[in-house]
Amino acid sequence: MAMNADKIETFDVVVVGGGGAGLAAASEAARLGRSVILLEKNPHTGGSTSWSVGSVTATNTPHQKRAGIKDTPQEHFDDLALHAGPLAPRDNLRLRRILVDNTTDMLEWLMALGVVFVGPMPEPPHRYPRMHNVVPNSKSFAYHLTRHCRRHGVDIRLDTTTLRLLQEDGRIVGVETETADSAARQLRARGGVVLASGDYSGARDLKARLASPEVVEVEAVNPASTGDGHRMAL
Repeated sequence: MAMNADKIETFDVVVVGGGGAGLAAASEAARLGRSVILLEKNPHTGGSTSWSVGSVTATNTPHQKRAGIKDTPQEHFDDLALHAGPLAPRDNLRLRRILVDNTTDMLEWLMALGVVFVGPMPEPPHRYPRMHNVVPNSKSFAYHLTRHCRRHGVDIRLDTTTLRLLQEDGRIVGVETETADSAARQLRARGGVVLASGDYSGARDLKARLASPEVVEVEAVNPASTGDGHRMAL
């Protein structure tokens, strides 16, 4: 059934998920001059980021320099293998390289938005103190990132569940959503859809299917992580 035109909106970028990843993606797209809408099924932004410990392991930071620590991304790269221990052979070295080469810029970007860190703290087996802890807690990330998004004109829709991806000619062109009052709407994307909807730690069926039966009974830190994005993509 075709949807009424008044229930269809078009943006350059549609971001699904209002945690740290979604907020960062939305703010960057908006900074580049794109029209952006961010969809979050919960009544507030933050996602699993707001449930995290809130520490960032980084090198060459202002905090390290003030402490007289001379550190390098390569040493960070090497130490992550020690940190992983017996699981190191399963690590994705390409992603590890992206991580260590960008931690300095990431931390300084967050600080420029108003996020405050203390440290660096020791984090064995890292050879130098690299742990930077956010204060007062991890909700600071969402607070400052949400403000940053709104300053750049991101349309943030809370209590909005993304039901499915819209596909035309083999390309994803938008999403279909439902609000808390069961109102359906199509949000079209001229540029693309960013899936930043979190993991599936709160979905027993997906854990059994995509992870292992042993983790099915492990309780999710964030019960809202029900694998919505994974289901839509599959």
